[in-house]
Amino acid sequence: GAQAELNPATDAARVRAFFVHPAWERRGLGRTLLETSEAAIRAAGFARVELVATLAGEALYARFGYAVAERYEAPLPGGLTIAVVRMTKSLT
Repeated sequence: GAQAELNPATDAARVRAFFVHPAWERRGLGRTLLETSEAAIRAAGFARVELVATLAGEALYARFGYAVAERYEAPLPGGLTIAVVRMTKSLT
């Protein structure tokens, strides 16, 4: 079913996903995507943001002030899983 729209007064904004191709790593693209996302999130009135990172992305988000809230295994097709980490950040 359809999900209710997030309320900036009570909900954290959610960064769904972005990926940088390995050939373009270490050029500031992840930082630019994250900073642009956070600016839009602030402009929409949110005070908090959360995301689910792969372990490869955890260090990037930690550098930008995201804290680990939860670690778990996310399901993949074929009964496989991938280790992920839910991270949160206050924007105030």
